[in-house]
Amino acid sequence: MKSLSVAARTWIAFVLACAVTALAYGILHWTSPAPLRFAALTVLALVTSRMRVKLPGLTGVMAMNLPFLLMLVAEAGFSASLLVALLCGVVQSFSSASKPKPVQLMFNAATLLNAIAIASLLFASFTKSGFSIFVAILVAALGYYLANTVPVTIVLWLAEGRKPLPTWARMAELSVPCYLLSAAVAAVTCCGLKGAVWSAPLGLLAAMFLTWRSYSAYFSLNMLKAKSATSSTA
Repeated sequence: MKSLSVAARTWIAFVLACAVTALAYGILHWTSPAPLRFAALTVLALVTSRMRVKLPGLTGVMAMNLPFLLMLVAEAGFSASLLVALLCGVVQSFSSASKPKPVQLMFNAATLLNAIAIASLLFASFTKSGFSIFVAILVAALGYYLANTVPVTIVLWLAEGRKPLPTWARMAELSVPCYLLSAAVAAVTCCGLKGAVWSAPLGLLAAMFLTWRSYSAYFSLNMLKAKSATSSTA
């Protein structure tokens, strides 16, 4: 990321302030989730936070942890979900190739925190309004998606001068299938397999591992084709 402009720094500060506010509220209103289920989902959310794919042409990655984060939203509540989101944001930011700058780490973690906070609020609002858990999770996933991608699009615009609409459209093109899969399997699991503490989440882990491998192979193949085309025209 280039040297940050005043506008970019202001936007990042705003995102961080929202995340700190949400986290403080969650701590002050802490509710304890079911320990075994919470432990299972937390472990798997952290594991899948390391299953990341680099989105071609974009400064950012996509992790496979969304199903477990949505299940935490539905079953563990606002406070516990935020705690796990914070841990996932930190884990997700590190890679074996390079270490993120502090501002990148904080922004990534804050964006994930805000996305989970919005997803939790939407889920609670829709369930209280009489909607089914299935519908509430799908709406929460939509809120999560917008809260996760829009701030990134804005910071890329302010920091790197990328056009917002084409950047967001490209991000959506690459990531929406994974988000739809994640939301659907999380909703089905929460509705039909709630009693399975470990078996259902482990099945989800296998599904997300295969999704991760598929995305990685597809993007790697496209990158090789692009390099080949570039070398042949040079």
